[in-house]
Amino acid sequence: MVAGLTGLAAFWTPAFARKGGTTHVQVGRVFYKATCAIALTGLAMAALTFIAPLAVHPRAAVLTAEAAAVAIARDRMAAFFLVYLVVITFAPVYHGVRVLETRGTPENMRTPFHTGLAVLAIALGTGMIVLAAVAREPVFAALSPIGFLVGRGNLRFARQPYASRMAWWYEHMGSMLGGGIAFHTAFLVIGAGRLIGTQLTGFAAVVPWILPSLIGIPATSIWVGYYRRKFKEDPELAARGSRFAAGGSRLALGVGDSRLED
Repeated sequence: MVAGLTGLAAFWTPAFARKGGTTHVQVGRVFYKATCAIALTGLAMAALTFIAPLAVHPRAAVLTAEAAAVAIARDRMAAFFLVYLVVITFAPVYHGVRVLETRGTPENMRTPFHTGLAVLAIALGTGMIVLAAVAREPVFAALSPIGFLVGRGNLRFARQPYASRMAWWYEHMGSMLGGGIAFHTAFLVIGAGRLIGTQLTGFAAVVPWILPSLIGIPATSIWVGYYRRKFKEDPELAARGSRFAAGGSRLALGVGDSRLED
């Protein structure tokens, strides 16, 4: 919970701070570290839940063998879903950092970890379709394309020439904002209810799933478009150079260029 709140606070400062400035860089690193902490703790929680679901989530009443089997199956499906949320949150943030670190040598982005993380996102997206069918949860199917888009997009950008001089800038910005959308979604869906001690029902329960995307996707498109105009780059080239510039997003560290300001 501490890492989640820290990440939420740290996300907004780099987004509005002068790009490449001290505040942007330092607080951006905090956001990245918070994302790493959330990923590690989330994976640990998922592993414990999968290994000993009833110990991690004990029931107040004594369960029959049949009821225990159902509870174990549901807890393990929830653990798989948690792993998926971790990956689609961490992968774009990690990709955004690597884009910035390797902007002069994009071929160095193609590390085993970067490639493996992208492939894992695609594989888990496939698994979410299966999980949706088994659990009869439409929201799982609705979220499954995110894994495909994140994984395919990261692999593709790491293997194609920059379409424009500042393509790395748009990709970094889009990836960090895309990670922020996933970050806020995960927090609203999982953390907010625990924080305020209540659970939403009916249509209100759907709001945390869609609100970050409804706000974040248009905002990302507008923001990237602003920098396209600022850098006086051809809109068509810029759109091909970034998966986020043409009106969509797959769901903002490191060293920036101090010569470029908001």
